[in-house]
Amino acid sequence: MGEQTVAIQTAGLTKRYGRKAALQELSLAVPKGSVFALIGRNGAGKTTLIRTLLGLAATDGGTATVLGLNPAKQGVEIRRKVGFVPDEHRFPRWMSIAELTGFTGAFFPTWNAVLCADLLARFKLDPKQKVKALSRGMLAQTALCLALAHEPEMLILDEPTSGLDAVVRREFLEQVLGAAADEGRTILISSHMLDELDRVADHVGYLEEGTLRLAETAESLKERVREYRLTFADEAPKELADPAWLSVRQVTPHEWTLTVENESEDTQPGLQRCFPGASISSRELTLEEIFVALAQAPGQSGPGLE
Repeated sequence: MGEQTVAIQTAGLTKRYGRKAALQELSLAVPKGSVFALIGRNGAGKTTLIRTLLGLAATDGGTATVLGLNPAKQGVEIRRKVGFVPDEHRFPRWMSIAELTGFTGAFFPTWNAVLCADLLARFKLDPKQKVKALSRGMLAQTALCLALAHEPEMLILDEPTSGLDAVVRREFLEQVLGAAADEGRTILISSHMLDELDRVADHVGYLEEGTLRLAETAESLKERVREYRLTFADEAPKELADPAWLSVRQVTPHEWTLTVENESEDTQPGLQRCFPGASISSRELTLEEIFVALAQAPGQSGPGLE
């Protein structure tokens, strides 16, 4: 991708905490205008990557640019151009929402007070209400309002719906998408709510122990990682195994399911040749099912979502 089409670019990004490698030679390109979902286990490096991109954490090697700026040298400029919503909202509890927005706006030359008022109204937030009286969902909406009111070129969200109930999570993500659609903003979102990311993300990056295992469009990922169901008229084989399969599971004495990481036009004919007596069907997996298959593949420890 060229610089004109990329919002975030990293090359060989490395970060260590003592002996632990939080990021390992990570090279990533996030297209402008995309909704990019960053997924992975606890401790995979998602928050470290986000902090690095915002200029809040130094690296031990590699390079990064965010909107053409270097986080290591231009962190303040990046944070003025990026709307950031963290997983925890540490606002002064004694302030009202109006006081909080006024205080925050003083840090941003591009702060739009009219837009801020419109966003508060859209989110049904009362400017007179104290921060200490806000629910977690209202705090998340307030954080989104603050992130959008300075008219950023990009949004970065780190577990923004953590602790919210299902209804509020859905409303929040719809608000995020609405804000992005209004301006064609790039959104980088890290979340363990994979069923919700499935509805909104058009690109996916999977981090594993600081290494970027994949980064591609959601469409291409779902096309190449598929589940096959093999149904046998007689009793199924006792064991099925192939290094090309991510997972294999016996469902009933007559049925096996297997997940293929790199689907091709030869996959089903190849299975049919191996198992001529089996009835074979396939289906598209959800993002969550793909994550579980990747996380539980041979050589991997069990999944643990942040």
